[in-house]
Amino acid sequence: MNLGSTTDWIVVTIAQVGPTELFVPESAAADSSGIARWVLWGVAFALILISAVWIRGMSQQRVDSRELAFRSLSRKLGLSKKEASALRAIAERDGVHPVGLLMSPSAVRANLSG
Repeated sequence: MNLGSTTDWIVVTIAQVGPTELFVPESAAADSSGIARWVLWGVAFALILISAVWIRGMSQQRVDSRELAFRSLSRKLGLSKKEASALRAIAERDGVHPVGLLMSPSAVRANLSG
């Protein structure tokens, strides 16, 4: 038998002795892996939930509160997108915010008639 290196000789010697077996009691292995799996899933779910809440908060923070009020009021008043766009154009022309026009019906009438 011609062995190329010392490590080959060591591997062959260990293999001749017999395979090594690891004994792990079934109850200990099942309990620890089950708990670890639930903890892992719980942590993953919590991280996803926290990330979603944070992303939603950051996206709403970028929008002006007056813009959010305009969107809410225009929905409650039943304005179409075309009507909301017209109000935005009037407000931009007059240099005011569109929510101000929605809150003042007389301003809207004056702008639409004039």
